[in-house]
Amino acid sequence: MTDLRTEYLRLKGALHDPNTGLMASAAVFEKVRGMFQRGMTVGIVHVEMDPGARVEKVYGWQVIDGLLQSVASDLEALRGDMLPAESVVAQSGVHADRFILFVPIPDPAPGADAVDAICSRVRERLAARFDGEEFRTMSPRPAPGVGGAAVTENPFFRLERQLDRGLDEARGQASREIAGERTRQHAELKRIIREQEIETLFQPIVELRTGTILGYEAFARGPRDSALESPESLFECSREVGMAGELDLLCQRLALRRAGKLDPGCVLFLNALPASLLDPGFREGLLAALPAGFPIGRKDIVLEIADRQSIDDYQAFGAEVMDLRASGFRMSIDDVGKAATGLESLSEVRPDFIKVDASLIRHLDENLIKQELLRSLCQVARTMNAEVIVEGIETREELEASRRCGARFGQGYLFRRPSVDIPKSRRVETPGI
Repeated sequence: MTDLRTEYLRLKGALHDPNTGLMASAAVFEKVRGMFQRGMTVGIVHVEMDPGARVEKVYGWQVIDGLLQSVASDLEALRGDMLPAESVVAQSGVHADRFILFVPIPDPAPGADAVDAICSRVRERLAARFDGEEFRTMSPRPAPGVGGAAVTENPFFRLERQLDRGLDEARGQASREIAGERTRQHAELKRIIREQEIETLFQPIVELRTGTILGYEAFARGPRDSALESPESLFECSREVGMAGELDLLCQRLALRRAGKLDPGCVLFLNALPASLLDPGFREGLLAALPAGFPIGRKDIVLEIADRQSIDDYQAFGAEVMDLRASGFRMSIDDVGKAATGLESLSEVRPDFIKVDASLIRHLDENLIKQELLRSLCQVARTMNAEVIVEGIETREELEASRRCGARFGQGYLFRRPSVDIPKSRRVETPGI
């Protein structure tokens, strides 16, 4: 009896998605067969999440799992509302990001027209979801592709193969819809680069005990309220078209051009991709952007290494970075302490600044383990003659905990949100400092 239960649970696990609660399409075939037995045409609707993979790469698997739960909930809610109650909602497989709806269409309704109408309802429902508050700040915003096909049983052909051909047709329509949107985004990215439509925002980096502003980090943003507004989606799209280096240098040049109001001695932190730092023409291209009379020199420009996951050989990378140091630039390592990012880069790059990821600072005052980790990072930094900058400080309690753990500098919404303006004052007016 135990063996039978174990086998049952194994089979169920292979056909049931624990995240959405839906069954894989192979497990609902008998229900679909019943629709044909009642003399109905079956509409097959394929819903493919895009940019699902891009969202997962930017935000992590937990976010994409939550997104898939929302889609599954919306599709289930359509049954008995906009769709017949006996409709079946499934996934293409366990942990897949594709959904399949099997919708009975009573004859003699024109199957193709009915499926087109169903696809429109599904698009409208999901569009309303993704335009809502839950996903308003997400970029890239989910944009599912929806395709459909109508299948009427033909006794001369095996039903399974008819359904398989219907699935292929619906999937092809959804994929073409997604490909069209992706092509539009690629064209938009090229226009953004060509017309230099990048906004630069500045956020102060503050001495935590005095409130004195050490300098500013420059952030790049795409056109507001667009699919390419966030730097994550902007650069992910640039990688898809092979223009990441060009976009990276453009963002740095624009940041330098717009940082002309900095006071002498103020430090400017510029994000840079590892591939850009290894490009022989990078240094010349970056310095060419410095206008005559620029208020700060090379020693006040800190190159902040982003996307460290793309570095294959830290030892070789560290050797290449030495040339930039010899030219007068300083270096910073970003996102230290973030999940899945190693500390190997610290020993090889020997940065001047170590920026601790906001995930370690969030609720720091309530978490003794996080405090111990931050103390350890501060000790490592002192050994390397580097300074620690904690990111994402939002409360006075996090500020005070950061100071107690030994961090000297910080940035976050508590002090100031990123803005196009650079204030004249070299101090922040924050209670508690």
